Amino acid sequence: MSDLTNVMKKELREYLSISSVISVVLVVVIFAFMGTMMSGEADKITSPSDLLVINCDDNSYAVDEIRVVYDAMFDGTSNEYVHVVNSQYSNVDSNYIHGLMSDNGCTDAIVICPDFYDNISSLPVVKGQMMLYFQFEASGLFGGASSSMAQSIVAVVNERISQALVSSVPGLGPSASSPIDMGSTYTYVNGEVVENVTPIEISSALMSQNFTMPLIIMVILTMIGSIVISSMGNEKENKTLETLLTMPVKRTTIVTGKLISAAIAGLVFGAAYLVGMMFYMEGMTATMVSSVDLADIGLTLSITDWAIVMVMMFLAILSALGMCMILGAFTKNFKAAQTMILPLAIMAMIPMFIIMFMGWE
Repeated sequence: MSDLTNVMKKELREYLSISSVISVVLVVVIFAFMGTMMSGEADKITSPSDLLVINCDDNSYAVDEIRVVYDAMFDGTSNEYVHVVNSQYSNVDSNYIHGLMSDNGCTDAIVICPDFYDNISSLPVVKGQMMLYFQFEASGLFGGASSSMAQSIVAVVNERISQALVSSVPGLGPSASSPIDMGSTYTYVNGEVVENVTPIEISSALMSQNFTMPLIIMVILTMIGSIVISSMGNEKENKTLETLLTMPVKRTTIVTGKLISAAIAGLVFGAAYLVGMMFYMEGMTATMVSSVDLADIGLTLSITDWAIVMVMMFLAILSALGMCMILGAFTKNFKAAQTMILPLAIMAMIPMFIIMFMGWE
């Protein structure tokens, strides 16, 4: 057996230790879990969802068109998911619509205004009016995606009616090319009705909050955790930990001191990263034109909220550091401590993806 083979066998025994193999297996399991979670959230977007249609017109033509488009989009499931309510327009207000949406489990509603069919059938064509109502749900990055369903349905219905009008009677006037007037859109947020704002616009405006805080927590846990684990491994390798344990100091005092000092350092780093990420996100979104003022709909963080965030961040760091100290206690030396950092980084990614993709509700 050559010297090269002996050296390779020695190095492989060190690299492919039990702890490193367990770390790799743990990474595979966690990535599989995250893939399943993201796949489930994506399926919610593409699967059929309940749609409320409030018909204030005497004719059911618009309702029939909506059902046809819904069946084409979701394989003939309109009878199950499209809930039609015939109502007088005088009875329709925000509270009435919100109550119907809650009763039918819908987050999207289409209101067909009176004389819709008469208007699009007149000569020249007069635009028929529809209105859209949405219920905003804070469900992460995909929170506003469901609102695009109702908008897409109305857009396709508009195109279908336009094609039918133009092909049947020429010279109907400019309104025939786009016979539906969308009027206004309304979104229910925190018990308030916001006009001309859709959930996807609110989700876009909330992107910085959904992205910044989980990323900062992940970076802090990874960085401070790796420092603690490496420090424990280095102390065991240099025998400084044994020397410290022989001193007339309680072991709980030693552990508490290590935890609190590391947590304070993590909190300082977290505040620095938070300020940096705020400038970064403001610069990145500066060119994005948004019609949403989060302060008006109560979705901004006050000073008290930021204080709570910092306290929660401190407690999260403290809990994670306790786990890091336990992992560090099982390491034999500094080199072995490095193998514990990767699963720590992956574990720190789990809450980040949960908050980003599933929201805080």
